[in-house]
Amino acid sequence: MLEELQRLQAHVGVLKTRLAEFESENRSLSDTQSRSNEQHSAQIDLKNGIISTKEEEIHSLTNQLNSSQSQLKQLNDDATTLADRYGRLEKSCTDLKNRFQEILAERNELRVMKEKLQNEQRHSHQEIQALKNERDRLLQKNEHAKAKVEAIIQRLSILGTAQDQHAQEIQQLAHPAEVNEEA
Repeated sequence: MLEELQRLQAHVGVLKTRLAEFESENRSLSDTQSRSNEQHSAQIDLKNGIISTKEEEIHSLTNQLNSSQSQLKQLNDDATTLADRYGRLEKSCTDLKNRFQEILAERNELRVMKEKLQNEQRHSHQEIQALKNERDRLLQKNEHAKAKVEAIIQRLSILGTAQDQHAQEIQQLAHPAEVNEEA
């Protein structure tokens, strides 16, 4: 029994040694676990901080996206409005261009008509001048004929011949207005 007791003491000693080793290994593992837990906690906190930052960035980017989409919509609306205005302006420009061409055509017609009327006016002035010259020439010729007739009448009256009667008739022919007044 002593042997058994010694053997049991030896077993107890081995068990105490083993227990001490297990406790030391357990402490070591606990320390390692606590360090790992601390590292994991730190990493989790770090990851949570990164996730929070990323969520804020996502929120910020979502706001920017919404803002950009509203700006895009506004720009598209503005582009549509400008395209409509441009279309109307282009049509107005075409209408103005056509009207301008019509006005130019009318102006050219008026120029041709003006030149034609100026030529007619020049021609009319020339005709009027020619008629004035003809009238002046005829008046001079009439005056010259009148002077001849009066000279002939005067000669006949001076002669005092029997042709006085003819002289009176000639005088009546030359001045019919005077004869009508005497009558």
